[in-house]
Amino acid sequence: MSPSIPEPTEGREQETHPDLLAGQHFPPLPKQKRSRRKRDALLQSALVLFAERGYEETSIEGIARRAHVAVGGFYQHFASKRQILLVLMDRLLQEASSLTLPIEQLDPQHVQDVIASLVRQGLQVDWSYAGAYRAWREAAVQDRELRELNARIERWTASLLESFFRVLLQVPGARREVDVVTLAWELSLLFLRLAEVPRETPEAVDAVVTSLTHLIHHGLFTDDASQKLEG
Repeated sequence: MSPSIPEPTEGREQETHPDLLAGQHFPPLPKQKRSRRKRDALLQSALVLFAERGYEETSIEGIARRAHVAVGGFYQHFASKRQILLVLMDRLLQEASSLTLPIEQLDPQHVQDVIASLVRQGLQVDWSYAGAYRAWREAAVQDRELRELNARIERWTASLLESFFRVLLQVPGARREVDVVTLAWELSLLFLRLAEVPRETPEAVDAVVTSLTHLIHHGLFTDDASQKLEG
């Protein structure tokens, strides 16, 4: 898959995340609490197995067995393994779309803290769906429709970062010459790749957050505007 640099979003409303479930025909959503618990267990089981084995090596039987659900019970909620992957990825996009900048803290003294908070939130969402990311990238290699959806996800992710960066560029000390479209595209691809390799310890998480924060801050602000990152 070779992504292309998206068009700038400045001057138009931020687009909503791609609807990965459009056109899909799912079994009816369960109304009983017990059935909803089974559906959630299947989703969690798939997420874990996708992380451990990847898409091809994960079977419907394995998902059902780990969730303590009969194979027939799987088909009461999902028509295929592909559908359960689509649901997981759609949930991920919904959570990512809820990320916001704390506007009240946007000043030169707190901008690094704001960037660090946004990076940490984004990574926490991404890493909670690491199995879905791994399975999605694997499945998209042989599935044209998923490749097209993946291109839309990449464009949307880049546009989301671009919108955040344009807000940050209003802070004193920002670089005037920043090619924010290209920077957002490059970093979106980095975040999508990092999503597949979650860090296991708080120290490792902090190291990634700090590194990305400095990278983004240096890309958007002049060296004179740099502030020492607290903690």
